[in-house]
Amino acid sequence: MSYASFILVMVLSTILMVEVQVSVADSCNVMNIMACVPSMIGIAQPPSRDSPCCSSLHAESETCLCSYLKNPEYGQYLKMPGAARVADACRISFPNPDTCLSFMFINFQDRIINTQD
Repeated sequence: MSYASFILVMVLSTILMVEVQVSVADSCNVMNIMACVPSMIGIAQPPSRDSPCCSSLHAESETCLCSYLKNPEYGQYLKMPGAARVADACRISFPNPDTCLSFMFINFQDRIINTQD
């Protein structure tokens, strides 16, 4: 691979990654999971499976949950012990914050493959 080809691939990768980040930001709304916060912080019982909290969590994509986990303002709630109880009650699992970046990279690779078709 020539130097110019390498630079072109890097520039295109950066552009696509920014595009993926923007599309993630456009479709994610952290307010959707606010119904879960009282249970996460321990001032309310874990929600029932048909609660607004569980419905909201099931509607969120893994990419959105990763972005919340990585955000210092919101991630603190999703990392509390109460969040694990909420996840169990709703029968959902939160993504591992350590693998979120690789998950987003996999989505990025899928996007590249899909745009080449």
